[in-house]
Amino acid sequence: MTAPQYIYDGNIVGKKIAELRNTLPEFGILYSIKANPYAPLVAYIASQNVGADAAAKKEVLIAEAAGVPAENIYYSGPGKTAADLEETFDKCIIIADSFHELELLDSIASSRRIKKSVGIRINPSFFGTPGKFGIDEELCTRDAFSRYPHLVIAGIHVHVKSQELDWQKIYQYYENVFALAEKIQNELGEKLSFINFGSGIGVPYTADDKPVDLAKLSTACGLLVRKYQSKIPAKLLIESGRFIVCEAGTYTTKVLDIKKSRGKTYLIVAGGLNGFARPAVAALLEEDHVATEPLFTKHHAWTITLDGKSDEMEMVDIVGNLCTASDILAKDFLLPKAEIGDRITITNAGSYACTLSFQQFGGQQAPEETLILPEGSSH
Repeated sequence: MTAPQYIYDGNIVGKKIAELRNTLPEFGILYSIKANPYAPLVAYIASQNVGADAAAKKEVLIAEAAGVPAENIYYSGPGKTAADLEETFDKCIIIADSFHELELLDSIASSRRIKKSVGIRINPSFFGTPGKFGIDEELCTRDAFSRYPHLVIAGIHVHVKSQELDWQKIYQYYENVFALAEKIQNELGEKLSFINFGSGIGVPYTADDKPVDLAKLSTACGLLVRKYQSKIPAKLLIESGRFIVCEAGTYTTKVLDIKKSRGKTYLIVAGGLNGFARPAVAALLEEDHVATEPLFTKHHAWTITLDGKSDEMEMVDIVGNLCTASDILAKDFLLPKAEIGDRITITNAGSYACTLSFQQFGGQQAPEETLILPEGSSH
């Protein structure tokens, strides 16, 4: 098999869902489809009673096809068009990202002669920065929302950071969101029915990364929920981000050629930049480049291994077969001496991997995807 392949382990996915559920039992879990929209994987996650966070109309439809009920699909994301909202109006809970989207939703609800419950995404003041996502907190007033008589603001959605490993920062963020929810609820004069806290819980990519202390986070959040539950009896939601799927995925590709050039050895493989773009992007960036999620998290954020049998080691550049010098998976990387036909495997390929790659560029064969289901699973 020449085509590169993504392999997803359903056992790990199930384990991560259980881990998250045990850590935060007071919260419902939404799977962020943008992390990996592979349909069989989404269907398996849905079978575990996990809802969906959809950032686009297509992701709403993917979640619907996977069997997620409409009341457990939350459609956020900026720039929704009237056509997007019309098509998804009855298929999910829509989170308005702007006043313009509220205008569009109000018009649709008016034309259908109904009152529609929606959520709003808020850009919170506790960070105080401008941003493309949501409505600034200070603009979220009863007067502002009264302009949309056919809508009921039923919940809020906040999301400001991904890939956080410090449990105390995650807890502080949750505490801030609860305080914001109380403020919005008081402003509206109505109880909120849901609070979407967004994502944030990260995964360790390197040996230097310490995983989130889930035990401490669980204890602290349990106390926090009890503090607020009488004042805000809302459904509490978190988005899983990469937490569920990142470590469940591996990427494997074949060595097509080996070239020596002026003292450097190149392993040419199928599917570099156009197969798994994140290592290729990292190889092009300076060592001090800051995280730019989800395209770049950090350098050396995966383990690369070779299935060859040689005991001899050599320093190589692993490059793809596209006609561009930027098609690099790893530079000056120590591996067992390879032979043509050997396979290279890269870890942490379950999230923001296949769909971030430039598969249309260069006319090469696209990666294949496979889900290995847990034994006895019907999905």
